[in-house]
Amino acid sequence: MKKIITCTICNKILVGRQTKYCSSACKNKTNQSYNLQQARGWKRKKLAVKKLGGCCSICGYKKNLSALTFHHRNPAEKLFQLDIRSLSNRKQELINIEIDKCILVCSNCHAELHYPKHNLE
Repeated sequence: MKKIITCTICNKILVGRQTKYCSSACKNKTNQSYNLQQARGWKRKKLAVKKLGGCCSICGYKKNLSALTFHHRNPAEKLFQLDIRSLSNRKQELINIEIDKCILVCSNCHAELHYPKHNLE
């Protein structure tokens, strides 16, 4: 007797080649929720930070992942920003290409790079 398999999201009986989900809508529910996107984004940011050395390339800061940002060496070559949303929704190959165009800096050093005219010294 054949075992009846149901969708892991809506519990509809699966037919044909379906093995886990009955539709792409059900499959997307497991990948596209806000919490899952956030978790995927932070995981990818952690890997990207590790790839670029794990600390600010200017001052050496490495205490908090949220304080480390990606600075594009040449803004004209920038295809997209590397924030949590972009990291969670783009293909890893595209992310790796974009990371290779960047240096890792802390928030303070990043502000100093973008606004040198505001320096107090």
